[in-house]
Amino acid sequence: MKFAIIYTPFLEQHPYIIEKAEEYFEDVLAVPIEGVRYEYRSDGTPKVMYKNTDLTDFDIVFPRLSGEDLLFSEQMIEILNESDVYVHMDSDSFSISSNKFSTVKELSGGEVKVPRSIYTLSTEAAADAAKNIGYPVTIKLISGYGGKGIMRAKDESELRPIIDTLEVFEQDICLQDFIENPGEDIRILVIGEDTYSYKRVGLEEEWRSNISRGGNREEFDAPEWMREMAVKASKLTGFDICGVDIISSDEEGFIVEINASPGITEETSEVVGIDIPEEMVTFVKQKALAVEHEEEV
Repeated sequence: MKFAIIYTPFLEQHPYIIEKAEEYFEDVLAVPIEGVRYEYRSDGTPKVMYKNTDLTDFDIVFPRLSGEDLLFSEQMIEILNESDVYVHMDSDSFSISSNKFSTVKELSGGEVKVPRSIYTLSTEAAADAAKNIGYPVTIKLISGYGGKGIMRAKDESELRPIIDTLEVFEQDICLQDFIENPGEDIRILVIGEDTYSYKRVGLEEEWRSNISRGGNREEFDAPEWMREMAVKASKLTGFDICGVDIISSDEEGFIVEINASPGITEETSEVVGIDIPEEMVTFVKQKALAVEHEEEV
């Protein structure tokens, strides 16, 4: 079987998956996203090409991408899915997870708890919305990632300069209810029906807990209701594999983000007590084998 991983270079963690994939697949290819191109043949068949290699001939393509590549990646995933290549997400999953408000829309429609959220374009509308939500509020860039583009305002005097700045840079605005927490959240890695959890704890005086901002991973055995919430969220957004971030308050949880390319390091595997890249690779191989069997039948 043939396995390819398409990656955004600055995510830097694809070697862990490649190393494990080489143990389970005859052919393994690592493809930087900037090397990918689309082609439409004379018969109208779309192809995803890397140099002289047709990726639609692969059994599995594993995207590890950033929201910065959204428009290009969305088309690529759609072509791969239509070519019967196994990809661990639906054609629109990446675009949903890359847009904070789209994520909220999909999850709330499936009756999964999310922070109250408002999407607006202007300073005045944002100020009115914040009053309705109640301070403090969280302000998010629609396409932010890794804790970037997430701000907090304790009152209107803090909110207005933030919104004014976002307007200057023509950024859409998502306001959310700020869920009180001690600077930590729960990351649940979903692989099919299986879940692996840990706690992310921010630096002292830092209310954002993202690892990319200096936070730490700590062991955490998520309760069953939280794991079920994460699996349901992954299905609602069309992922077989993803990271689900949950903030827990007063014994209830709110999903604040779906991550299409969750961080995978040796520390991740150590904290959850299982080899995460191996779990991912063996899972996608079984899914591809199932697709192959259905085609033969």
